[in-house]
Amino acid sequence: MIDYLVTGEFSQIQLRVYIILAMWVVMVMAVCMDLWAGVNSARARGEVINSGGFRRTIGKLGDYWRIQVMALIFDVIGSCIPWYEYPYASMIVTAAIVLIEGRSVWENERAKKGNVAKLPAAIRDIINCTTAKSAEELLKKIKELDDGQKAT
Repeated sequence: MIDYLVTGEFSQIQLRVYIILAMWVVMVMAVCMDLWAGVNSARARGEVINSGGFRRTIGKLGDYWRIQVMALIFDVIGSCIPWYEYPYASMIVTAAIVLIEGRSVWENERAKKGNVAKLPAAIRDIINCTTAKSAEELLKKIKELDDGQKAT
């Protein structure tokens, strides 16, 4: 990289800067996808949506930003090594962040599709039980659902 500064070949430096900026944009997109999945999951479970999730997302972006800046410092140091062509540290850190956020999105989808999302319907069924027989049938149904979940 020092060669590019000495020779004035700034297009190579510009390429690396664009790659790093692209990695940061990918990181922000991954965090936004996680926020979106979390809001959808909360809606499916009938939870109240407030600013707490947004605050956690902003905090998470701050944490990830600090890690990305550390990777950038590593990339700047690595650019003095002839074989260190691209910002590998930024790429690896971004891939790790995308994996973490991807797992979080997957967990939100599982929670949305799980029995927790069916809870409001179950509560409605409990309220609608007017006889002992209908209550017994509902208990039997709940036990079957629970046994089905344990088998999985």
